[in-house]
Amino acid sequence: MEQVTKEEVEELLGYRISDGRFREALECARRKQEYIYSRDPRPAVLQRWYLVKLTEEYVSSLELTQVTMDLCREVYDMEKEHSVIDQSAPQDTHIVTASAQ
Repeated sequence: MEQVTKEEVEELLGYRISDGRFREALECARRKQEYIYSRDPRPAVLQRWYLVKLTEEYVSSLELTQVTMDLCREVYDMEKEHSVIDQSAPQDTHIVTASAQ
């Protein structure tokens, strides 16, 4: 079978990706292709174009995961920073009420 190239996956995505991201996505796509074929042994599943599409899907999925993790890390860091600021604030709060007249 012909090798899937990074360039053809980039063409489907419409943007460039790193070599590492491509290798990771291709590895995941190959495992998924094998799994799908084991469950439904249709010849189309083993075709090269199918692996290219699976690789494209995995690139998108991996990138969404990365963006989500980065955002969660940023929110966590903000909460941690806010927590430190709150701890330095005075803890003894007195509420003064006006007497009813």
